[in-house]
Amino acid sequence: MKFPTIFFEPIEEFLKLNSPFFKCFDSVSAYKFCEKIAKKHYENFPVASWLLPREERRFLYSIYAFARLADDIADSPSLLMSQTERLSALQFIESNLENLTATKNVNNPIFLALQDTIEKKELPLETFFRLLTAFKMDVNFVQPQDWNDLEKYCSFSANPVGELVLRVFGEYNERTIKFSDLICTGLQLVNLWQDLSIDLKVGRCYIPKTYFENYKIDTSNLLNYNVKEKLNLVFREILEKTNEYFLDGWKLIWHLENRRLRYEISAIIIGGIRMLRKEFKLKHNLLRKRPRLNLFDYIYIFLNALI
Repeated sequence: MKFPTIFFEPIEEFLKLNSPFFKCFDSVSAYKFCEKIAKKHYENFPVASWLLPREERRFLYSIYAFARLADDIADSPSLLMSQTERLSALQFIESNLENLTATKNVNNPIFLALQDTIEKKELPLETFFRLLTAFKMDVNFVQPQDWNDLEKYCSFSANPVGELVLRVFGEYNERTIKFSDLICTGLQLVNLWQDLSIDLKVGRCYIPKTYFENYKIDTSNLLNYNVKEKLNLVFREILEKTNEYFLDGWKLIWHLENRRLRYEISAIIIGGIRMLRKEFKLKHNLLRKRPRLNLFDYIYIFLNALI
């Protein structure tokens, strides 16, 4: 089956639960559509990789595709949408989600696969709503004042994903969610530092204001060569603090019963730490350059996850 692109004009048509645009999607082809989205997009960590059982991967593909859809609406520069239009689209997704469990007439591949996943795995809608809250925060961006503000953002933007993964595998409990939140927050922070050079161009900086205030850095020109040494001190602090989440969060592996999920979580943690090391090398140059993992990095990640 030839799959349509994820976006087209008008976007409202794409977001409908039932649209003439989608004519022949059933649950099988809907999951394949979500899989294509998951495999096409670059991430620092595996998304439902071969380390996981095939039967469970499809559920994670649907969750990822949903998050990718909302994230692209909030952030993608290729979508020529105003702030109001982005918020309206995210609100439309939220309305669809509210009606999803009670609606039978669904042919949108992302929502069709997600509907099946929510039903089979008994996933709470509230967790998806928290994700949407984060995307709205991206649209209405406000620079964090301190680290607590940053953690709060991560509690919406990243931690719900870890919760959903645990629930899909029946591993969600008070112990596992505590460590999962640490890992997810760490991964989100790594991604934020990785994307600094991109976010600055659209007026976003997720480094809390207190760090600039403490080192008396003028944020009107962060690329100023004269503040390089001060910026390196800022990055050293925030990167070391980010690393602490992985130092504590990796203990999640001890509390997981599913062996293959342990491999996947190991690969995710190693991927996050691998990127963090690249960021340590760049420090203030993260304002100009976006690091990426290469083939050698992925080989390293998977081999060490298995070991």
